[in-house]
Amino acid sequence: MNARIRRTAAIDPALSDAWEQLQVHYATHQNSAPFWSAYQAIQDQLTRSHPQHRIDVCNQLATLAERLGVVDQAQLLAERRPDLLTVDRHAGSTPS
Repeated sequence: MNARIRRTAAIDPALSDAWEQLQVHYATHQNSAPFWSAYQAIQDQLTRSHPQHRIDVCNQLATLAERLGVVDQAQLLAERRPDLLTVDRHAGSTPS
């Protein structure tokens, strides 16, 4: 599943550039720590550039990693729903 995917209008220019960068890093490092360091740097840059669309950007980047074959299935983030958040966010593993 290492095929290059052509640039399409569905991928905005920043994600298209990220796709190109991910391909280069994957070809060089495969699924190793340097690849994931590069992935995190790309993700950080994209989320800083698109602060209002962080979840979408992260999901699209994860999908690109899946297309490369780095992961079998991308773990996508859900939108935050304030009505589902509790005041006490910890899992109960630490005392209050």
